[in-house]
Amino acid sequence: MTDLTNNRLQELTLEFPARYNQFDLLNSLLSKDKTTNPTAIALVGQTSSGKSCVLRRFLQEVQFSHTWLSCDECVTLRVLLQRILAALRAIGTQDPNNLDYSIMCHNSTLFVTQLNDTLRALALEEAHFVVLDRIDELGEPYESFYQLIIKIGNMLRYDGITFILVSSGSEPRSSVTTTFPHIYFPPYSKAESLAIVRKESPDSIRSMLGSTERKLSDLQLSSLWSSYTQVIIDTYFPLYGPDIQQLKAIVRRVFPTYAKPVSDGVVGILASNRNYHAFVKLYKINQPLLTSEEFVRNSFVSYVQGAGAAESAGHHDMPMYAKYLLCAAYLASYSKSRYDIRLFSRIRESRRRVRNTTKHKFKDKINSRNLAPSPFEYERLLAIFQCIVPDRIDSVTDIQTQVATLSTLKLITRVGIGGDSSGGSSIDILGSRTKWRVNVSWDIILQISRDIRFQIENYLID
Repeated sequence: MTDLTNNRLQELTLEFPARYNQFDLLNSLLSKDKTTNPTAIALVGQTSSGKSCVLRRFLQEVQFSHTWLSCDECVTLRVLLQRILAALRAIGTQDPNNLDYSIMCHNSTLFVTQLNDTLRALALEEAHFVVLDRIDELGEPYESFYQLIIKIGNMLRYDGITFILVSSGSEPRSSVTTTFPHIYFPPYSKAESLAIVRKESPDSIRSMLGSTERKLSDLQLSSLWSSYTQVIIDTYFPLYGPDIQQLKAIVRRVFPTYAKPVSDGVVGILASNRNYHAFVKLYKINQPLLTSEEFVRNSFVSYVQGAGAAESAGHHDMPMYAKYLLCAAYLASYSKSRYDIRLFSRIRESRRRVRNTTKHKFKDKINSRNLAPSPFEYERLLAIFQCIVPDRIDSVTDIQTQVATLSTLKLITRVGIGGDSSGGSSIDILGSRTKWRVNVSWDIILQISRDIRFQIENYLID
């Protein structure tokens, strides 16, 4: 067991809100005794749920010997295996960062053999941890590596090494029932997101404002920042969900404009908590800034104009759940409903392959992605969305508003709508039987799915 006491765990929780259970599990599972550690553990959860930050802080606190590898920098699995061996062989050398990449590792069998030789040469007295961060962003499918990690415990002849897999995406289907421990990082709630966003020092807040005409005290800045972050979370959390990076980007982008009336002296902020009337006045002045739809429209236009524009725009163009909804719409348009149980059901028996006894006719088949998208019902869209989203959706998230926004942006289009005798629409646009069609190409949907770590190609049958 490690030496972290309950009081120290509480202190770490103040630094990382809502992550006490995760620190406690790491504290219970990992130790310097190489004979008591599991062969591997997995840290899973959505993007921006604190997996890498919590793990890095824990390893720093307990001072465990470890090697940190970023899998998104590895093009192939072969490169990753080569880096693991090179990093392990550099342990105890004068320059651990000077890695020898001359080691050849063509397959998993050779990797296990060389790993045994490396562990025998190291003769580790204490446990060493190999952190494979962003394993889901490896340049090629990583299912074979998961299978290797599951079986590697029976292949190693020497103790002392533990693999820690950090993943933001779903595990491979063939590895759902794994034997090594998993630590789950749930998405942050609204209150937890607010507490994280508010953790800014007065100096950091001043740097966001830049040069101002009026100098504000630390108490005034703290009071202004507290009310401002509350407004931002109340406004954008139902759309963007628990994506902390996205929420922080919005907070930093809007704050200079939001605080300009205070900097110009139009609104006065007291150095106390009695600022209700000032905050109401400030909110009314900035209400068009918070309710304008141009921010959504302009940001997505730059996203679809090309690869270069998309890379410069980054990952803050659409809400996370809107991206899942768009992926669900694409799957609903380009996959037949009779395959839904096979593709999206979480029951293992439903995915069993059924042997096709019919005679195959030799004819050319057209890829479904080259055809026009098929219409689908709204309730089928929601059913697929619930299956592909990795976590339970927060109750404050307004899914129907995001569907309406996708419709406004013409990313999904309504089909088969008739009019009544009075000239108005006779069908509710968000009714369960309303039919829709996706209006996004494969290249764009593939890029969007990569943003949310969703392997959409695994859910399509060509």
